[in-house]
Amino acid sequence: MHKPRLTIIILVLLSVGCASYSELKKMDKFGDITEAYGFSIRWSDFDSAAAFIRDPEKNNYSPPDVSKLERVKVTDYIVKKTAVSKDETQVVQIVKITYYKIDNLIVTSINDRQLWKWDSAEKYWYLESGLPDFK
Repeated sequence: MHKPRLTIIILVLLSVGCASYSELKKMDKFGDITEAYGFSIRWSDFDSAAAFIRDPEKNNYSPPDVSKLERVKVTDYIVKKTAVSKDETQVVQIVKITYYKIDNLIVTSINDRQLWKWDSAEKYWYLESGLPDFK
């Protein structure tokens, strides 16, 4: 008589656990993706970094023109703040990027505000804010 109740309780706990595991996996994926993006920026590999961008209007990848960034060399990339939305589908990250341009060799720092969005159909995080604005 207690077996059906126990079975129902176990099924409920498993379904809740699977949902939590799925959310954890999504945030793990965010960490992996933003780490790879940060690595690309740190090495001034803007072609690779551009692959993380999705055009919010077209809802797909639209590569930006990275030719103007050929003379930018990044020296440091530090995540300063990360804010996750309650539904864990958007993340805003503030990153301090230190760089110089080969033309003038003046070291400059910017705070890059990154907006990352989760695509539930593709199970992937995309950067919607674009590449940093190296002035």
